Amino acid sequence: MRILANSEHLSPNTGISVQTLEVTEDLARRGHPIDLLYMRDGPYRPRYEAFCSSMHEVPLFDLGVHHVLRDGPKLLPAVRQGIKRHPDVVYVNRYRPLPWALAVGMVTRAPVVCHMHGLIGAEHPAVNRALGRVTTRFICVSNFVRNRFIELGGRADRTDVIHNGIDPGAYPVGGGAERRSARTELGLPQDPVIVMFYGRIDPTKGIDVLVDAMAGVDTSARAVHLLVVGSAHDEVWADRVLGGCAVPLHRLPMRTDVVTPLHAADVVVVPSVYDDPFPRTVLEAMCTGRPVIATTTGGIPEALTGPFAPLLVPPGDVGALTAKLEDVLDWRQRQPDLGARCADHVAAHFSMRPMVDAIEQRLVDAGD
Repeated sequence: MRILANSEHLSPNTGISVQTLEVTEDLARRGHPIDLLYMRDGPYRPRYEAFCSSMHEVPLFDLGVHHVLRDGPKLLPAVRQGIKRHPDVVYVNRYRPLPWALAVGMVTRAPVVCHMHGLIGAEHPAVNRALGRVTTRFICVSNFVRNRFIELGGRADRTDVIHNGIDPGAYPVGGGAERRSARTELGLPQDPVIVMFYGRIDPTKGIDVLVDAMAGVDTSARAVHLLVVGSAHDEVWADRVLGGCAVPLHRLPMRTDVVTPLHAADVVVVPSVYDDPFPRTVLEAMCTGRPVIATTTGGIPEALTGPFAPLLVPPGDVGALTAKLEDVLDWRQRQPDLGARCADHVAAHFSMRPMVDAIEQRLVDAGD
């Protein structure tokens, strides 16, 4: 089955970019030729080149509902390249490129499967109903995304949920030795308890809430530092927020290797204040044996289930986040098995193989 896929960035700047790479890579291992169209180059290029049958840079995929006349002609290079690949199925990641994928599918008679990692672009029920008539299948990363999409006009009979998954082997558990080694490599001090945030640095991710919450953490009995890994669209805003941190702050740029900073950390916080669809950061951190404190927004509660539900806090609640940090920071002494239980939770419920099995089946079924 020849699969035409797309990626906006060949870089780890978003969870969608990482997930697209890992899923298409696994599909290629299973014998499916992958043709990739992308908009921006990046450090993932060598990895893609190792398994893709072809790769082509194009100027545009996205078509906003308010800019059809302006941006429509800009889609033509991507449409032409897609048609040249003669795909058996078009596997589009994100909703906004769906018109491009449908144009390719219409000419090549290939079915279109849209993997919805969120709801950006799906805000207009009339558009959703129209596109839903000609899209073979929708895959949503969480029940939250599926339910909201259906409320917005999406077709329930064509919309499934496949939770994000990761390869446990790519995010190994790190113990004391790995913690020391990672801190040495990153130039971090060995002694403090390190709280980590990683991802996009902007107001929707709640980094300002985390900074405020850190000010309330009791540091009289042990040193506590904050590690921030990621890039910001607005560096002025990021500098202002991070400059007000009450504990020592370490900042690193976004990187393809997130395991090393995760091994350096003790606790990871995902303080999103928007409806986060289903962040990979929760799974990646837990897989390495780090407890994750996160908010009750979007699909996050679908990852922190059962005994991990108490790690959830209301979005934007500085006091609740401070209190939860106080509960969790000393987990190595209070609950020494917590790291192993975190890793086991991901392996049992959010492993990559069953996720790709389910995606592959949807792609195959779409072509039947």
